[in-house]
Amino acid sequence: MRLVYIISAYKLPDMLIRLVKRLQTEDVTFLIHVDKKTPPGIFGRMEAGLACFDNVFFLDRHTCYWGDFGHVRATLKGINEIVERNIPFDYAILLTGQDYPLKSNRAIKDFFRENEGKSFIHYTALPHKKWNVMDRIECWHYWIWRKHVRFPMNTKGGRFISIKQLINLLLPSKREFLPGMKPYGGSSYWNLTEESICYIWEYIRNNPDFGDFFHNTYVSDEFFFQTLLLNSLLRGKIVNNHLRHLDWSGRDGVYPTIFKQSDFEALSASPHLFARKFDPTVDNRILDMIDQHLLVDEAFSSIEN
Repeated sequence: MRLVYIISAYKLPDMLIRLVKRLQTEDVTFLIHVDKKTPPGIFGRMEAGLACFDNVFFLDRHTCYWGDFGHVRATLKGINEIVERNIPFDYAILLTGQDYPLKSNRAIKDFFRENEGKSFIHYTALPHKKWNVMDRIECWHYWIWRKHVRFPMNTKGGRFISIKQLINLLLPSKREFLPGMKPYGGSSYWNLTEESICYIWEYIRNNPDFGDFFHNTYVSDEFFFQTLLLNSLLRGKIVNNHLRHLDWSGRDGVYPTIFKQSDFEALSASPHLFARKFDPTVDNRILDMIDQHLLVDEAFSSIEN
Protein backbone atom coordinates (compact mmCIF):
# COMPACT_ATOMS: atom_id res chain seq x y z
CA MET A 1 0.00 0.00 0.00
CA ARG A 2 1.75 3.15 -1.27
CA LEU A 3 0.90 6.42 0.51
CA VAL A 4 1.62 10.06 -0.24
CA TYR A 5 1.30 12.56 2.62
CA ILE A 6 0.66 16.18 1.66
CA ILE A 7 1.47 18.26 4.73
CA SER A 8 0.72 21.94 5.31
CA ALA A 9 2.92 23.56 7.97
CA TYR A 10 3.93 27.01 9.17
CA LYS A 11 5.53 26.62 12.62
CA LEU A 12 6.77 24.05 15.16
CA PRO A 13 9.65 22.52 13.16
CA ASP A 14 10.31 19.82 15.78
CA MET A 15 6.68 18.73 15.57
CA LEU A 16 6.83 18.48 11.77
CA ILE A 17 10.08 16.50 11.89
CA ARG A 18 8.64 14.15 14.51
CA LEU A 19 5.49 13.60 12.42
CA VAL A 20 7.44 12.74 9.28
CA LYS A 21 9.79 10.41 11.14
CA ARG A 22 6.86 8.64 12.77
CA LEU A 23 5.14 8.06 9.40
CA GLN A 24 8.29 6.85 7.63
CA THR A 25 7.92 3.46 5.93
CA GLU A 26 8.70 1.94 2.58
CA ASP A 27 6.52 3.17 -0.30
CA VAL A 28 5.71 6.49 1.39
CA THR A 29 6.35 9.98 -0.02
CA PHE A 30 6.02 13.35 1.74
CA LEU A 31 5.17 16.62 0.00
CA ILE A 32 5.39 19.57 2.39
CA HIS A 33 4.20 23.13 1.90
CA VAL A 34 5.50 25.69 4.39
CA ASP A 35 3.79 29.07 4.51
CA LYS A 36 6.04 31.76 3.02
CA LYS A 37 5.35 33.89 6.12
CA THR A 38 7.26 31.35 8.17
CA PRO A 39 10.55 32.94 9.30
CA PRO A 40 13.67 31.71 7.45
CA GLY A 41 15.18 30.28 10.63
CA ILE A 42 12.18 28.05 11.31
CA PHE A 43 11.94 26.93 7.69
CA GLY A 44 15.67 26.20 7.73
CA ARG A 45 15.25 23.94 10.76
CA MET A 46 12.50 22.03 8.95
CA GLU A 47 14.68 21.51 5.88
CA ALA A 48 17.75 20.54 7.91
CA GLY A 49 15.82 18.13 10.11
CA LEU A 50 14.38 16.27 7.12
CA ALA A 51 17.35 16.52 4.74
CA CYS A 52 18.35 12.92 5.48
CA PHE A 53 15.21 11.55 3.80
CA ASP A 54 15.14 11.16 0.01
CA ASN A 55 11.36 10.72 0.03
CA VAL A 56 10.64 14.19 1.49
CA PHE A 57 10.06 17.10 -0.91
CA PHE A 58 9.32 20.72 -0.06
CA LEU A 59 6.83 22.41 -2.39
CA ASP A 60 7.29 25.88 -3.86
CA ARG A 61 6.19 28.25 -1.11
CA HIS A 62 3.54 30.95 -1.16
CA THR A 63 1.88 33.10 1.50
CA CYS A 64 -1.29 31.79 3.17
CA TYR A 65 -3.71 33.89 5.19
CA TRP A 66 -6.34 32.24 7.34
CA GLY A 67 -9.53 31.82 5.32
CA ASP A 68 -8.06 32.65 1.89
CA PHE A 69 -7.41 30.35 -1.07
CA GLY A 70 -3.80 29.78 0.00
CA HIS A 71 -4.41 26.45 1.71
CA VAL A 72 -6.25 25.04 -1.32
CA ARG A 73 -3.49 26.35 -3.55
CA ALA A 74 -0.88 24.56 -1.42
CA THR A 75 -2.84 21.30 -1.63
CA LEU A 76 -3.19 21.65 -5.40
CA LYS A 77 0.58 22.12 -5.64
CA GLY A 78 0.94 18.80 -3.85
CA ILE A 79 -1.52 17.13 -6.22
CA ASN A 80 0.29 18.58 -9.25
CA GLU A 81 3.57 17.28 -7.88
CA ILE A 82 2.14 13.79 -7.45
CA VAL A 83 0.81 13.62 -11.01
CA GLU A 84 3.59 15.46 -12.82
CA ARG A 85 6.37 13.58 -11.00
CA ASN A 86 4.47 10.37 -11.63
CA ILE A 87 4.81 9.39 -7.97
CA PRO A 88 3.41 5.87 -7.49
CA PHE A 89 0.69 5.80 -4.83
CA ASP A 90 -2.62 4.23 -3.83
CA TYR A 91 -3.81 6.92 -1.38
CA ALA A 92 -2.99 10.58 -0.79
CA ILE A 93 -3.51 11.86 2.77
CA LEU A 94 -3.75 15.56 3.60
CA LEU A 95 -2.35 16.53 7.00
CA THR A 96 -1.16 19.58 8.89
CA GLY A 97 2.13 19.89 10.72
CA GLN A 98 0.19 19.59 14.00
CA ASP A 99 -1.42 16.23 13.21
CA TYR A 100 -0.19 12.92 14.63
CA PRO A 101 -1.16 9.31 13.98
CA LEU A 102 -3.17 7.31 16.50
CA LYS A 103 -2.52 4.00 14.75
CA SER A 104 0.70 2.32 13.71
CA ASN A 105 1.98 2.60 10.16
CA ARG A 106 1.07 -1.02 9.54
CA ALA A 107 -2.45 -0.42 10.84
CA ILE A 108 -2.86 2.66 8.63
CA LYS A 109 -1.81 0.73 5.54
CA ASP A 110 -3.99 -2.24 6.52
CA PHE A 111 -6.99 0.05 6.83
CA PHE A 112 -6.59 1.48 3.35
CA ARG A 113 -5.86 -1.95 1.91
CA GLU A 114 -9.10 -3.28 3.42
CA ASN A 115 -11.01 -0.27 2.05
CA GLU A 116 -9.25 -0.07 -1.30
CA GLY A 117 -11.12 2.04 -3.84
CA LYS A 118 -12.94 4.15 -1.23
CA SER A 119 -12.08 7.81 -0.56
CA PHE A 120 -12.61 9.27 2.91
CA ILE A 121 -13.70 12.90 3.26
CA HIS A 122 -16.20 14.59 5.55
CA TYR A 123 -19.03 16.34 3.70
CA THR A 124 -22.39 18.03 4.21
CA ALA A 125 -24.80 19.09 1.48
CA LEU A 126 -25.44 22.84 1.53
CA PRO A 127 -27.38 24.83 2.52
CA HIS A 128 -27.71 23.15 5.92
CA LYS A 129 -29.86 24.42 8.78
CA LYS A 130 -27.22 23.61 11.42
CA TRP A 131 -24.26 25.04 9.49
CA ASN A 132 -24.98 28.58 8.39
CA VAL A 133 -22.11 29.12 5.96
CA MET A 134 -23.68 30.06 2.65
CA ASP A 135 -22.39 33.64 2.92
CA ARG A 136 -18.87 32.20 2.65
CA ILE A 137 -19.77 31.07 -0.86
CA GLU A 138 -22.41 33.55 -2.03
CA CYS A 139 -20.57 36.73 -1.00
CA TRP A 140 -17.42 38.11 -2.61
CA HIS A 141 -14.39 37.72 -0.34
CA TYR A 142 -11.11 39.60 -0.75
CA TRP A 143 -7.91 40.09 1.25
CA ILE A 144 -6.94 43.76 1.15
CA TRP A 145 -3.72 44.71 2.94
CA ARG A 146 -3.84 41.29 4.62
CA LYS A 147 -7.34 41.90 5.98
CA HIS A 148 -10.43 39.95 5.02
CA VAL A 149 -13.21 42.01 3.41
CA ARG A 150 -16.52 40.67 2.12
CA PHE A 151 -19.08 42.15 -0.23
CA PRO A 152 -21.92 42.78 0.32
CA MET A 153 -20.60 44.25 3.56
CA ASN A 154 -22.30 43.75 6.91
CA THR A 155 -24.29 46.90 7.71
CA LYS A 156 -26.47 48.16 10.53
CA GLY A 157 -29.63 50.05 9.89
CA GLY A 158 -29.60 53.76 10.58
CA ARG A 159 -31.28 57.02 9.74
CA PHE A 160 -28.81 57.91 7.01
CA ILE A 161 -27.13 55.76 4.39
CA SER A 162 -23.71 54.57 5.56
CA ILE A 163 -20.50 54.22 3.56
CA LYS A 164 -20.87 50.45 3.72
CA GLN A 165 -24.42 50.61 2.40
CA LEU A 166 -23.24 52.88 -0.41
CA ILE A 167 -20.47 50.42 -1.30
CA ASN A 168 -23.04 47.61 -1.38
CA LEU A 169 -25.10 49.59 -3.87
CA LEU A 170 -22.14 50.18 -6.17
CA LEU A 171 -20.57 46.70 -6.11
CA PRO A 172 -21.96 43.35 -7.31
CA SER A 173 -24.52 41.64 -5.11
CA LYS A 174 -24.39 38.05 -3.95
CA ARG A 175 -23.38 35.69 -6.71
CA GLU A 176 -24.88 32.52 -8.08
CA PHE A 177 -23.17 29.21 -7.45
CA LEU A 178 -21.43 27.29 -10.20
CA PRO A 179 -23.96 26.26 -12.88
CA GLY A 180 -25.02 22.63 -12.71
CA MET A 181 -23.31 22.03 -9.36
CA LYS A 182 -24.53 21.69 -5.80
CA PRO A 183 -22.34 23.07 -2.99
CA TYR A 184 -20.91 20.78 -0.33
CA GLY A 185 -18.82 21.60 2.72
CA GLY A 186 -16.94 19.82 5.45
CA SER A 187 -13.62 19.28 7.18
CA SER A 188 -10.51 20.47 5.34
CA TYR A 189 -8.52 17.23 5.55
CA TRP A 190 -9.05 14.04 3.60
CA ASN A 191 -7.77 10.65 2.41
CA LEU A 192 -8.24 10.13 -1.34
CA THR A 193 -7.60 7.33 -3.79
CA GLU A 194 -5.36 7.64 -6.83
CA GLU A 195 -8.53 7.76 -8.94
CA SER A 196 -9.86 10.76 -6.99
CA ILE A 197 -6.55 12.63 -7.06
CA CYS A 198 -6.18 12.16 -10.82
CA TYR A 199 -9.77 13.29 -11.33
CA ILE A 200 -9.14 16.49 -9.33
CA TRP A 201 -5.95 17.21 -11.29
CA GLU A 202 -7.62 16.71 -14.66
CA TYR A 203 -10.81 18.59 -13.75
CA ILE A 204 -8.94 21.67 -12.54
CA ARG A 205 -6.81 21.70 -15.70
CA ASN A 206 -9.88 21.52 -17.94
CA ASN A 207 -12.22 23.75 -15.91
CA PRO A 208 -10.30 26.82 -14.69
CA ASP A 209 -13.58 28.60 -13.87
CA PHE A 210 -14.07 26.22 -10.94
CA GLY A 211 -10.87 27.33 -9.24
CA ASP A 212 -11.51 30.98 -10.13
CA PHE A 213 -14.88 30.86 -8.35
CA PHE A 214 -13.37 29.58 -5.11
CA HIS A 215 -10.66 32.22 -5.05
CA ASN A 216 -13.29 34.62 -3.68
CA THR A 217 -14.87 32.33 -1.11
CA TYR A 218 -14.08 32.33 2.60
CA VAL A 219 -12.31 29.30 4.13
CA SER A 220 -12.39 27.70 0.68
CA ASP A 221 -10.60 24.55 1.88
CA GLU A 222 -13.87 23.57 3.60
CA PHE A 223 -15.80 23.57 0.29
CA PHE A 224 -13.44 23.12 -2.64
CA PHE A 225 -12.73 19.38 -2.65
CA GLN A 226 -16.12 18.31 -1.28
CA THR A 227 -17.95 20.22 -4.02
CA LEU A 228 -15.68 18.89 -6.74
CA LEU A 229 -15.87 15.23 -5.72
CA LEU A 230 -19.51 15.04 -4.62
CA ASN A 231 -20.63 16.44 -7.98
CA SER A 232 -18.64 13.79 -9.85
CA LEU A 233 -19.29 10.18 -10.82
CA LEU A 234 -16.93 9.21 -7.98
CA ARG A 235 -19.46 10.20 -5.30
CA GLY A 236 -20.55 6.56 -4.89
CA LYS A 237 -17.01 5.67 -3.79
CA ILE A 238 -16.78 8.38 -1.12
CA VAL A 239 -17.19 7.60 2.58
CA ASN A 240 -18.38 10.50 4.75
CA ASN A 241 -15.53 10.27 7.26
CA HIS A 242 -12.27 12.22 7.47
CA LEU A 243 -10.61 9.66 9.79
CA ARG A 244 -9.51 12.43 12.20
CA HIS A 245 -10.04 12.74 15.94
CA LEU A 246 -10.75 16.37 16.85
CA ASP A 247 -12.12 18.17 19.88
CA TRP A 248 -14.14 21.31 19.09
CA SER A 249 -15.06 22.07 22.70
CA GLY A 250 -12.84 25.14 22.62
CA ARG A 251 -11.03 24.32 25.83
CA ASP A 252 -8.46 27.02 26.62
CA GLY A 253 -10.01 29.16 23.86
CA VAL A 254 -8.35 27.15 21.07
CA TYR A 255 -10.22 25.58 18.11
CA PRO A 256 -9.69 22.72 17.67
CA THR A 257 -8.46 21.92 21.17
CA ILE A 258 -4.75 21.24 21.67
CA PHE A 259 -4.48 17.74 23.13
CA LYS A 260 -2.77 17.17 26.47
CA GLN A 261 -1.95 14.21 28.70
CA SER A 262 -5.46 14.38 30.13
CA ASP A 263 -6.82 13.51 26.67
CA PHE A 264 -4.91 10.25 26.38
CA GLU A 265 -7.85 8.05 27.35
CA ALA A 266 -10.07 9.63 24.67
CA LEU A 267 -7.32 9.36 22.07
CA SER A 268 -6.73 5.72 23.01
CA ALA A 269 -10.42 4.92 22.53
CA SER A 270 -10.68 6.74 19.20
CA PRO A 271 -11.25 4.58 16.10
CA HIS A 272 -9.62 7.21 13.87
CA LEU A 273 -6.24 7.03 12.16
CA PHE A 274 -5.03 10.55 13.01
CA ALA A 275 -5.68 13.31 15.54
CA ARG A 276 -5.40 17.09 15.44
CA LYS A 277 -4.03 19.12 16.99
CA PHE A 278 -0.85 18.90 19.04
CA ASP A 279 1.69 21.44 20.21
CA PRO A 280 4.84 20.15 21.95
CA THR A 281 5.42 23.60 23.45
CA VAL A 282 2.11 23.15 25.30
CA ASP A 283 2.35 19.44 26.11
CA ASN A 284 5.04 17.20 24.65
CA ARG A 285 4.37 14.29 26.95
CA ILE A 286 1.10 13.39 25.17
CA LEU A 287 3.09 12.61 21.99
CA ASP A 288 5.44 10.37 24.00
CA MET A 289 2.44 8.54 25.45
CA ILE A 290 0.98 7.95 21.99
CA ASP A 291 4.33 6.63 20.74
CA GLN A 292 4.79 4.30 23.69
CA HIS A 293 1.26 2.94 23.99
CA LEU A 294 -0.63 3.34 20.71
CA LEU A 295 1.81 3.26 17.82
CA VAL A 296 2.68 -0.39 17.96
CA ASP A 297 1.95 -3.09 15.39
CA GLU A 298 -1.12 -4.47 17.06
CA ALA A 299 -4.43 -5.73 15.75
CA PHE A 300 -6.36 -2.90 14.14
CA SER A 301 -10.06 -2.33 14.79
CA SER A 302 -11.58 -1.09 11.55
CA ILE A 303 -13.57 2.13 11.49
CA GLU A 304 -17.24 1.76 10.74
CA ASN A 305 -18.12 3.37 7.41
